[in-house]
Amino acid sequence: MRDPRRRSPPGPSTFIRYAGLASCAGLAACAAMPLPGPSVGFGLDSPVRELAASASASAPPERMLHAYALRIQTLGAGPEGRVDVLGRQAWLPDGSLVSVTGSQGAGVFGMSRSIGLCGLVSLRLDTALADRAYLPGDPARSDDVHFTDAARLEATTRMRATGLQVEGQPCAPLPGAEFGIVLQTRTIPAGEGAIGRVPLAAEVRYACRAGTAFEPANRLHPELPGEMLRVDCRRSAATDVRGGHLAYAWIASSGVYLLTGHRGQDVAQHYVYTDVVLGP
Repeated sequence: MRDPRRRSPPGPSTFIRYAGLASCAGLAACAAMPLPGPSVGFGLDSPVRELAASASASAPPERMLHAYALRIQTLGAGPEGRVDVLGRQAWLPDGSLVSVTGSQGAGVFGMSRSIGLCGLVSLRLDTALADRAYLPGDPARSDDVHFTDAARLEATTRMRATGLQVEGQPCAPLPGAEFGIVLQTRTIPAGEGAIGRVPLAAEVRYACRAGTAFEPANRLHPELPGEMLRVDCRRSAATDVRGGHLAYAWIASSGVYLLTGHRGQDVAQHYVYTDVVLGP
């Protein structure tokens, strides 16, 4: 039985847009905002949940990563290619790592909520559009996961993993290690109850290789303690839209991956972490 304190993030959640980082006075204050009551279910199907718990089993983290701020820059796109993101995450009693993000870029606002496998892949991902910047909701003490504490936003797209296969040890990488993940997913655009919307099924594969050695985590952000391990993954699917190369940093003391770069057929993005909030 998995220790409920053991941690599993978001895998690469597609960040929609948000800025509004000043909507709470400092990122540390964001991590302690009050929570709403529970709403309708946001979780994993039983078989996927059990496989994810087994794949993510590891020692409890030394320093939990509660919140982070980052800047995504699309190379060659100038100021219009910048997206500012604020994210909050929490480990739930069943061992799931849930992340809620808000983002802004080029005047467009959005939210996402995800249940992830070690920060490497999303097993459940909902996205929503917003009319302005909102502070992401805190999933730490809620029976469900809200996009925001301030508004009831409706999901515009829902993705759920219906199948999961894991080769190797993605949630405890060692230098030079290789591992793979295969996801069967079902995506419903514009709300699950929307008339005429057809669920889209897909299979997505991740083939990953860790770097040759650990390095100081403060190279990614000055306040990250301990060591990190660079990991590169090739993501492939039947459509080019979900393919590409992903770069991560495995933060050993927190037991999570942070996405640091993405390169697709016609896009390259660089991720810079500008603030982090850590706890015991």
